[in-house]
Amino acid sequence: MISRQVEILNAVFTPMHADGAINLARIPDMFTQFLGTGSNGVFVNGTTGECMSLSTQERLQLVEAWIACRKANPRHDVKIFVHVGSCNLFESAEMARHAQDNGADGIAMVSPFYFKPKSVEELVSQCQYVAASAPETPFYYYNIPSLTGVNFPLLDIIELAAQRIPTFAGLKNSFNDTVDYQHCLHFARKRYTLYWGTDEAFMMLFAAGNRHYVGSTFNYMSSYYGNMLRANQKGDLETVNSLQAEADGIYSILNEYNGIIAGKELMRFIGVDCGPVRLPLRALTRSESESMQKKLGLTTFFQQMVKKNEAITLQ
Repeated sequence: MISRQVEILNAVFTPMHADGAINLARIPDMFTQFLGTGSNGVFVNGTTGECMSLSTQERLQLVEAWIACRKANPRHDVKIFVHVGSCNLFESAEMARHAQDNGADGIAMVSPFYFKPKSVEELVSQCQYVAASAPETPFYYYNIPSLTGVNFPLLDIIELAAQRIPTFAGLKNSFNDTVDYQHCLHFARKRYTLYWGTDEAFMMLFAAGNRHYVGSTFNYMSSYYGNMLRANQKGDLETVNSLQAEADGIYSILNEYNGIIAGKELMRFIGVDCGPVRLPLRALTRSESESMQKKLGLTTFFQQMVKKNEAITLQ
């Protein structure tokens, strides 16, 4: 466990074959690797999982595969949240029903982003429609305006959703308006759970009272977050800042090569090959991969991973 102070869900990648077909056979290995991160659960079919490049049927299969791994493992306390957002609300409702039928612990949904809602009222009505298909499963609104183009004040959304959606449980937020988010933290108190989804501001949001997170870098940088929290608990802010600075350096390298693409490549570096990304994302060339690996090889993080996992070999 990273820390009893927080709840963390790893936004998991979708494993793929070289031709772009999903590789369900890789999920048991990914599940085992996830257990080693000390996180509390997984967030399936999110942005990290390239959800909008997958068919509905593929998304259903991935949910079944992850839940099958939980059933086969003694750690039945692993939480599984499923993202069901789509521009097709009928398909979103189908995925919500399927998630509930298979025992998911929560469902989340981004706004439709082709025919966009024009008001908070429209957005909440759309969420209400999908949530009604899984009436026994906690529902979370997934806010990521950088990709959906839908950007309303979060406080307005959760105030209305709390009135209209019986299963409304909170947010998964991947947007850096920290003032709006802090308003939401005050509103939520212990009634709703707010998951922060921008890993770069992990400790900043912890200081503001956030205790729930979803992110892709927890798949391979969990030791950093655990060490930050332990140092903070001891009042060692110098170590917290030093670790955050090191983490920032890693984020910068990954973002240089596109965070999702680079993250999937990094999983291969640490011995968990999730395969390539799917079009329209473009996989790194061999030269780009070697360049990224060389830059990561200069970081304390990567040097520690080399010692821990012999599968890593610096180019």
